[in-house]
Amino acid sequence: MKQIHRRFFLLSSLCFLSLLRTIFTDASENIPVSTAPDGQVFPRAVDDGGGGTIVVWEDYRTGTDWDVYAQRIDPAGVTLWDASGVGICREKNNQRGLRMVRHGDRAIIVWTDRRAWRTWDVYAQSIDLAGKVLWQVGGMPVCTHPVEQSDINVLSDRAGGVIVVWKDRRRAPAYHDLYVQRIDANGQRMWEADGVPVFPSEALQSNPQLVSDNAGGFYVIWWDVVGDDQWHIMAHHLDLSGKPLWKAPIFLSPLEGMQGEPRAVSDGQGGLIVVWQIYRNFINDDLYAQRIDREGKKRWGESGVPICTAPGIQKDASITSDGSGGMVAVWRDERDIFSDLYAQRIGADGKPQWAFNGISICVAGGHQAAPFLIRHRDREFFIAWLDYREDYGDESKDAIYGQKINLAGEALWAENGIPISTSSGEKLVPYVVRSDSAELTVVWSDARHDLGDIYMQRVK
Repeated sequence: MKQIHRRFFLLSSLCFLSLLRTIFTDASENIPVSTAPDGQVFPRAVDDGGGGTIVVWEDYRTGTDWDVYAQRIDPAGVTLWDASGVGICREKNNQRGLRMVRHGDRAIIVWTDRRAWRTWDVYAQSIDLAGKVLWQVGGMPVCTHPVEQSDINVLSDRAGGVIVVWKDRRRAPAYHDLYVQRIDANGQRMWEADGVPVFPSEALQSNPQLVSDNAGGFYVIWWDVVGDDQWHIMAHHLDLSGKPLWKAPIFLSPLEGMQGEPRAVSDGQGGLIVVWQIYRNFINDDLYAQRIDREGKKRWGESGVPICTAPGIQKDASITSDGSGGMVAVWRDERDIFSDLYAQRIGADGKPQWAFNGISICVAGGHQAAPFLIRHRDREFFIAWLDYREDYGDESKDAIYGQKINLAGEALWAENGIPISTSSGEKLVPYVVRSDSAELTVVWSDARHDLGDIYMQRVK
């Protein structure tokens, strides 16, 4: 009988190891994307349409300026372009804050650019699947108005181009307004030369988000700050000519109090869902959500619905659609001594589907932070995060961990997650992209060798 038990234990162990190999390769190794000298940081990625991945990052290999580089990696983890990456923009001074979309056999990269030295502008470039840069050297101007542009975000226009939104000071130094521009497949600006305003106001507008309405228009969501105690989350609806479809923006959050850090996602039915943080007293902050339909009607009450109101701070939410008109959120939660990760699903009717104040994703010792949530398959979700469970004393041993959950909120992998990367060296926030074959790629900046390289890991 003991011999049978030993055989069963051995077989179970081998099956578990085989499962880990199926999920991903050795978490202490990972796949190098760029190991050029000095620093490579803040990668973004899109799938290439063939099971591979295109990665773009900020690159400091010159030792003097930040440039933009890109690489394509096939499904086997082999780099397909120049070994050191393809230079997207190597103009003087700095290029930072990268965003990217893909259309068929090419990607469009957008960034903030300080080649003019005095102020930051916005530029864009396109690259095909062979690694050929398609537009003029240095990129096409999106906005070069002689004031500072920053805080960009992008959305595919589903016609070969891209919609870009940014924060802009041109109207008055005391205010930030949001401007938008549409770039066509050839890199040409389709609206006014330096963009059109979303809704000028006597406020500081920032943290812009873009969401498609799936009907030829899009939503702009932002953080609107007025004075010291009136901070709102707002949304406006525009068409593909940059014209507003609503008479005025809508206040998603309550009119009184301080709210911030909006996160937005399509509800899959032409509307959108937005999550934000309510600042109670900066030591007991909560997360709320609101659903808006295409006409601008609030679907989840006037003030939204609570996601988590547990003691302590809930922040840094990452959200995705649940595929049924609702959404799933994962956040950093400080209800305990160390920050942990919790999650909640809100149904299309605005009602929580899991435990009150959320289910635990990771409550291991030490801090967990910077979660990235993505819907994997119809009934599965994947989360990657920075994990400091082995951080003791003054030595940093941060890692990247991952977990899968299903639509019922059940963990599909080991309790508190499985390591994605456990190499030495500091790691920065992970970014996750899903390929057409449903395989996931986690990409991040990793200081195991120098100031930072770009690494990735495949997850099935």
